[in-house]
Amino acid sequence: MTRPIVPLGRSFFGCFLAAQAISLYGDRLNNFSLVALVNRFAAHPGRMLPLIYLAMYLPIFTLAPIAGALVDRTSKGRVLVVTDCLRGILVISLPFLFSATGGFAPVIGVVFLLAVGNLFFVPAKSALIPEIVPANGLVRANSILWTAGIAGTVAGFLSGGIIFDLLSWRVCFWLDGATYLVSAALMIGLARETERRRPLHAPVPLSLPRSIRGGLHLLRRSPGLRRPVGTQSILFFGAGGFSVIAVVLVGKVTPPGSSMGIAAAGLALGAGMGAGSWLAERISRARRNAAECLLFLLMGLASAIVYAARGPVSLALGCLVAGFAASPVVVIAEAEIQERAGQGLRATVISFREVLSRSLFLLSAFLFGIVGERVGERTLALALGLFLASAGCAWIGATRDAGRMSTEQRGGQDGDHGKNSA
Repeated sequence: MTRPIVPLGRSFFGCFLAAQAISLYGDRLNNFSLVALVNRFAAHPGRMLPLIYLAMYLPIFTLAPIAGALVDRTSKGRVLVVTDCLRGILVISLPFLFSATGGFAPVIGVVFLLAVGNLFFVPAKSALIPEIVPANGLVRANSILWTAGIAGTVAGFLSGGIIFDLLSWRVCFWLDGATYLVSAALMIGLARETERRRPLHAPVPLSLPRSIRGGLHLLRRSPGLRRPVGTQSILFFGAGGFSVIAVVLVGKVTPPGSSMGIAAAGLALGAGMGAGSWLAERISRARRNAAECLLFLLMGLASAIVYAARGPVSLALGCLVAGFAASPVVVIAEAEIQERAGQGLRATVISFREVLSRSLFLLSAFLFGIVGERVGERTLALALGLFLASAGCAWIGATRDAGRMSTEQRGGQDGDHGKNSA
């Protein structure tokens, strides 16, 4: 049985936002530190990065649907606190393990364990937002959180480059671990409140095959959910290839051993995503189809800029345009998933989305990493842009009625709810 939840309000959202801003900074600093570590110490960075991504996404293929069902059964605030504590301990231990062995095997192991923690953290964070803010504020709330993530990206890459080059790569990971622990401390009060108000609902099946079948069935009977899940899947496929292409091209146009090229590209990407997050709030429901098609076309332009780039400045410009185009599409799709998924199944739906999108990211990273050595990264950048522009516009056009129908159905449900309440 379920009972409606009254949103917790601004004070708890402020606490949640502060914790997420710090945690997101830790995520970005961790991502930068891993890429910079591979770029400096790996014999073949283009081959090692896909292995890092494999360790990062392998747990998703086997555990994500069960993780989502478990999150739906428990207090999402408590899940966030526990996973942040565990992630902090793991990241702090990574420099000791790498120094002791001199190889990347322990790094891959820590990345794998961090990914297991993220399986619980990501759906809990996204599914908790509708419990804090009302439905009509979801796009704005996601835009604010996305902006906090952008700030974390900018700060992570900027401070990461300085700390990595001028102090020590070890300090990067130690600072990263500390951010997770601070984030956990900030969310203790929120965790207690969400535990007290946790809704009662029917048990969610924990069998992996049943969870996967349940997710597929839910998408089949819900066109309104298929639309944002498909949109994010296209974006993640593009992101997987773009991440490998960009890192290799940055290495070719920056001095050997320096991480500042990666930092500059990350800063440009973050600046573009920040501007795109501001745009997301200003796109009305009636204009989403046209706006998202234009943004996918803009992603194609970003890849063309990367294709033509011959220095770090032009590469950074391509990253800037890519971030601006992708950011509002991600924000709107996330809000649509939160709004259209049922209260007792939000984390399950989000976990299933993680399986699909991360699988495509990993497939793309391996594909572009292998083919790039034969075809060339610049050519692949152009091909990736053409794919994003064509596939994105085709998907938006094919599902435009689903988005409109879902909005109309929600309006009808709200009207029925009002009548029943009266």
